[in-house]
Amino acid sequence: MAIWISRYSNKELQSGKYYPVGISIGTPKFPLGYMLRKQCYSLAPKSYMLNMELERFKPAYYEKLEGIGTDRIIDMVQRMDEEARAEGKELVLLCYEDVRVPGDWCHRTVFAEWWAKQTGELIEELYDPSEPKVKKPAAKKESKEPVKKAVEARKEEPGYEQLSLFGLAGI
Repeated sequence: MAIWISRYSNKELQSGKYYPVGISIGTPKFPLGYMLRKQCYSLAPKSYMLNMELERFKPAYYEKLEGIGTDRIIDMVQRMDEEARAEGKELVLLCYEDVRVPGDWCHRTVFAEWWAKQTGELIEELYDPSEPKVKKPAAKKESKEPVKKAVEARKEEPGYEQLSLFGLAGI
């Protein structure tokens, strides 16, 4: 049984060799270039989990899965895999994030880890022919205090008057 995980925008999915199933809260609004076969909301995280750090996310997501039931999830994934194999395809569970950069993760990688613990079977990331997108560090927000002081200083300058373009045009 070959089950993969990947992101919706992986161009490899356009080859026609795969049975793509979404496991995200929503479905992509952008063109995929392939047909999404199913959307499995049972494997999607809950919305309150989306901004959690991995250390907090993992137990919360595991609890969600266990609330559904380990046997039910295994049965559900195995049925999707059987449907895929009946068409000569391999099952791929999809969400949005590009996790090829070390340190990046998303719920599908956590699901693959959970699956391995429950079944002993590995689910790996599908080959992606595109270059990984390295996330830029968040820019530091600069204080607006210097700008505010400069504006106040201009107001205090003698003989300085702010003119309106519309006032000059007679509008």
